Amino acid sequence: MTPDAGILAALGAKPRRVTRQRRDIVAELARLRRYVTAQELHERLQERAKPIGLATVYRTLEMLREVGAAATQPNAKGETAYLFCPNSHHHHAVCVKCGRVADVPCRSMTAFERSLAAGLRFHLTQHRLEFFGTCARCS
Repeated sequence: MTPDAGILAALGAKPRRVTRQRRDIVAELARLRRYVTAQELHERLQERAKPIGLATVYRTLEMLREVGAAATQPNAKGETAYLFCPNSHHHHAVCVKCGRVADVPCRSMTAFERSLAAGLRFHLTQHRLEFFGTCARCS
C-alpha cells in the first residue's frame, strides 16, 4: 500500500512541512502492513540507511494518527503501535502469527446502525472493529 497525495497534503498542513524524512517514515509504515512501535519503525529506517531521529518518527506517527492515516493499539508490552491506514473507512483483519494486517471494507454497517437505532434507541456516531485469526500464508 502506498500513501496517497491527500495524506501527504494533510501532513503538510501549516505549520507542518512534508519533509523527505516524513515521506520516508510514511512510506515505510505503509510498506510494513502491520502494527509497529516508533522504536521498531526507527530501527527499520536505520537498516535502510534512512538517517531519521527517533523524535521525528514519534512526531510523524502522531501526526498521521491525528489526520486519520494511522490506527493505534497497545502491543504486548503496553507500548503504542501504529498501522498505516488509507483515508477510507475500513476495519482490520490481524494475523495472530505474523502480525500482518489486511484491510476489510465496511459495507454492512448501515443495516447494523438501523438495527441499533430501532432496537436500542442508540445513535451510532463511530465504530471500530478488528478481526483476529491466521492469514493464508500462516494457515
